[in-house]
Amino acid sequence: MVRLPLQCLLWGSFLTAVHPENQYLHAEKTNTTSCRENQYLTNSWCCNLCPPGQKLVNDCTEVTETECLPCSKGEFLATHNREKYCHQHRYCNPNLGLQIQTEGTSITDTVCICDEGHHCTSHTCESCTPHSLCLPGFGVKQMATGVSDTICEPCSVGFFSSVSSAFEKCHLWTSCESKGLVEQRAGTNKTDVVCGFRNRMRALVVIPITMVILFTVLLVSACISESPGKMAKKQETKALHPKAERQDPVETIDPEDFLGPHSTPPVQETLHWCQPVAQEDGKESRISVQERE
Repeated sequence: MVRLPLQCLLWGSFLTAVHPENQYLHAEKTNTTSCRENQYLTNSWCCNLCPPGQKLVNDCTEVTETECLPCSKGEFLATHNREKYCHQHRYCNPNLGLQIQTEGTSITDTVCICDEGHHCTSHTCESCTPHSLCLPGFGVKQMATGVSDTICEPCSVGFFSSVSSAFEKCHLWTSCESKGLVEQRAGTNKTDVVCGFRNRMRALVVIPITMVILFTVLLVSACISESPGKMAKKQETKALHPKAERQDPVETIDPEDFLGPHSTPPVQETLHWCQPVAQEDGKESRISVQERE
């Protein structure tokens, strides 16, 4: 009666020493409801997950480990898994404004990015849209990235932006005083201050205007002094008092004393409407009579 339990105990110890795994697996199979990290439960057995970059071919059994196979080219699996199929690498469609940023591997997917001047419309970056422009009067507070749009802000007093841009910030107004100039026009949020040379600019404007006015006055005065009314009156006076004029020591010089008896009489020039008109001596009265008629 005593030898039988002792014999069973010895046989049990022997079997435990020869097949320790079977005892462990049998214990996991019958006594556990969850498995360790990177394992999965199937048919009451805890099998190891396939490592990243490999897919599951067969589950483990009592005597075999989990069977896995590497992903093919253009495929990947990023984590420990029990997937039957690997995932395809993402396609960066150029028609949607996408380009490859990082090529995929057996454990990583391809990373796409938008073309220059564009950003992704979502965190998955399935498509792209152009960066927003900051209009005149607004500057760039934060430039756009591949996954975010431009952030604009209005230009404060003393700053301006005159262009629509996704890069330009608000610029400080020009300091005329620091350049030895004077401010001719104040700046706005869209335009810069206009500087200039005050005295020089005034001289450049005043001098030509003064010269034009002076020339005009002289021209008008000359024309008035030789106006048709005064000329007609002068000629009429000569016709009525020819001897009185000749008594003037300057006007009574006889041309024949210098030119001889057969010389032609001198030709006098008078002004008619500010234009010179040739006139023979002695014909003043006739011209005056004709003009009066």
